[in-house]
Amino acid sequence: MNRRNIRLATAVFLAAIMLAPGIILAKQVRGGETASWTYALFVNGDNDLERYWEDYSLPALLNIPANPNVKIVAYMDRMSTVGTEVIEISGGTWNVVATYPEMNYGDGATFSWFISDVNTMYPSDKLAVNAWDHGYAWRYFSNDQTSVDRITMPEMQAAIENAGVYIDILAFDCCNMASVEVVYQASLTGLVGILVGSEETIPMNGFPYDLMLTPLALDESRTPQQVAVDMVEGWAAYYDPLSWATTVNLAAIDVATIGAGAATLQTWSSLMHQDLALYKKNYKNDVRDSYVAWATLYHVDLADLAETLIADSGIKDAALKTASANVVALIDSAVLDVQSGQGAEDSRGLTLWWGVRSDWTMYSTAYTDVAYAIDMGWWAFLSSYNA
Repeated sequence: MNRRNIRLATAVFLAAIMLAPGIILAKQVRGGETASWTYALFVNGDNDLERYWEDYSLPALLNIPANPNVKIVAYMDRMSTVGTEVIEISGGTWNVVATYPEMNYGDGATFSWFISDVNTMYPSDKLAVNAWDHGYAWRYFSNDQTSVDRITMPEMQAAIENAGVYIDILAFDCCNMASVEVVYQASLTGLVGILVGSEETIPMNGFPYDLMLTPLALDESRTPQQVAVDMVEGWAAYYDPLSWATTVNLAAIDVATIGAGAATLQTWSSLMHQDLALYKKNYKNDVRDSYVAWATLYHVDLADLAETLIADSGIKDAALKTASANVVALIDSAVLDVQSGQGAEDSRGLTLWWGVRSDWTMYSTAYTDVAYAIDMGWWAFLSSYNA
């Protein structure tokens, strides 16, 4: 069965299971009255990460004080069992409150169903959606190894738009998702307020949910910006004392600011392309001298790169330097908080793909599906750079 038919079958399946015997119907609200906040986790354990849920994530979630106005719920797909569980977590206890047949957690249709079901079953004034799994910047998140599928950026955008639910915080307990491509794609939905993610690899310990969310549990009136900053600060409180956690990083980014800054990013990309013949060697050296996410090699910190270009005495184009300064200002205004380990102190919140050599050969075609690549002219720049 080809990918298109698989997705069609998944969509039909998801519609059918809502009416299957033994499954709680959407009109029945599991969480009771409308809460102040719902924190909903899309937990894809249908892969080699499954055991880390019980080792780290669930214990941390159980440490969060109970608050009837803050609902914490996880929709979980496991590798070791068949089916999907809905797990409510509150004040040291957890309960499976619903089960569904096996789902493809690497399909955007499943992600869309999850968002819609959470909105129906756990109504709240504010909503945080937390993806839990593997991630690789603009390439994908939520790698379902049983279904052999992953959620791409176009799928993510379509999933959010089809659900039609405003997400105050979209968090990624997944590697490398704090990329300008991911944030820009989210901005196109008009339905995401703040993105919380890392430029870097997320350790197996994952998010320290108790340190991140206890302030919210103690005060449900906290705003999305406050909660997002709490998450970043809680991350730092957990990882800063760990001597091995030198390249960890987490940031909270205002999605609308990046979307509104599209013209700034387009101008910079255009001038970079225009000056390529003059400054290709400078670009190469400046990327080398900028912060690059250690496990990805080709994802460079955008603000650090722009500042390196500004400082490069070999680049004489004043317009390019002004455009680079505008990019730095845009990112600084969008990043609400960023915390990094000692080995990642130059990371400023967002990466940009600088694909070269085999990485460009392998992924350049897939990059054409990413909105940032086309809208900003960045694919055209990289194509010329790699020619």
